[in-house]
Amino acid sequence: MEKGHMGMEGVDPVMMAIWNKADDDTKKMWTLRMLDEKIMMKEGMIRHLQHKLETMKMLKSKIEKM
Repeated sequence: MEKGHMGMEGVDPVMMAIWNKADDDTKKMWTLRMLDEKIMMKEGMIRHLQHKLETMKMLKSKIEKM
């Protein structure tokens, strides 16, 4: 079995075939969208953790006042 590019394991073969036939402008657009998706996911994780941290601080403050 031939190995592909690093990080390409688990890629859908249909998507890989489409990628291989796409022109450079389309590949650039898809790459930028994939990066945007990763950024949005990380920003969502950060917001979630900030909310969780605020909640923990509120609970700590309430417990200290008891």
